Amino acid sequence: MNHNKIMKFTHSKSKVQWWTIVAIFGIIITFTACNKDDDDMVVEPPPPEEEYPALKVVNQNTDDRVITAVKLVGYEFYTLNIESSDSQTFILEDGMPGGYDDINVTVNYKRGNSTGSKSIQVNFTDGDTTTVTLKGCISFEGCNGFYLE
Repeated sequence: MNHNKIMKFTHSKSKVQWWTIVAIFGIIITFTACNKDDDDMVVEPPPPEEEYPALKVVNQNTDDRVITAVKLVGYEFYTLNIESSDSQTFILEDGMPGGYDDINVTVNYKRGNSTGSKSIQVNFTDGDTTTVTLKGCISFEGCNGFYLE
């Protein structure tokens, strides 16, 4: 047997080279993928919540009339039952198609089979509540009838 043969380790050399390359990339990725300090991050404030105008309808009539509907440009609230001394607030979140100024608001009311309606022009502002109040009594009771304020 001839023990003087030279063995070639090319296969094992290429394995060592690949492991070295993988280890170097692993180290690079480990150190570059670290989170940076949170102090350097710019935090954007959340967008402001959108504010909508609101309409509060108050029933202060002295003749037990019940408010049954409220209408204004772009909105119709039916099947209401706002009794005397009560109120209801409506958030107008679908926008104001008629604008914000001089908006006609119509309030329908009834007592038994007797119905009526009154209208008033009001202004709205985003984030604020505009109040419309039904007041009055039937005219033969000594007042000027029903009106909105």
